[in-house]
Amino acid sequence: MKKLLLITMAAVLLFGSTQAAKKDAAGKIENGVYTDANYNFSLVIPEGWDSNIKKDKSPIRLTLIKKQYEVPVQFQHAPNYTTVPRVMVYVDTTSLTADQFADSLLSDKYKSKQKNNILNDYKLLFGEFQLKKRSKMTVDSLDGVRISGQTRYTLEVARAGSESDKADVVTDFWGGSFLLIKDGSNIIMVMMICEWRYFENIDQEFTGILNGLKFIKQP
Repeated sequence: MKKLLLITMAAVLLFGSTQAAKKDAAGKIENGVYTDANYNFSLVIPEGWDSNIKKDKSPIRLTLIKKQYEVPVQFQHAPNYTTVPRVMVYVDTTSLTADQFADSLLSDKYKSKQKNNILNDYKLLFGEFQLKKRSKMTVDSLDGVRISGQTRYTLEVARAGSESDKADVVTDFWGGSFLLIKDGSNIIMVMMICEWRYFENIDQEFTGILNGLKFIKQP
């Protein structure tokens, strides 16, 4: 009887914590579609990507991580150094237009706490970003701007086997693309990062993800 009571209490506590976690979440996923709890947008979750819903108070609403990915030859013995293809959905408020917001992120002179927070989460822009392409993109009649480029990185990679106390210096590039959309006072930023050598294929998948972005019109 006591054992049954403990099991029942544990189940109640687990249910309560699960419900609290759902209540504190930035949104929910139903039938493969993420719908944000506070902002008027949804995003189709693509096959082959793991999803992670963040807390409601976080500007990062959702992250997607590719399940299967290629590892560069320089990381074959240490695959954890690979930048796994990742997509993040960020939402915050701003008085800037989408184009102005893009300019602020790309400018070395522009400084703000909001920009620092984005750079901390999106290492593609934390360095000497090389712009490759800038274009317009419209989602549900909302005009946006899409940026693509690369950033050089340098890492010390520990050697394998008997030389594990030594390291090789590896220099390569991250690749990435991001979309900025302004909806009222909200700026929605969908950003992708990966190893540059695989950028072309990952960017095609990212384009498919962006095509699954929808804005929900309120009555």
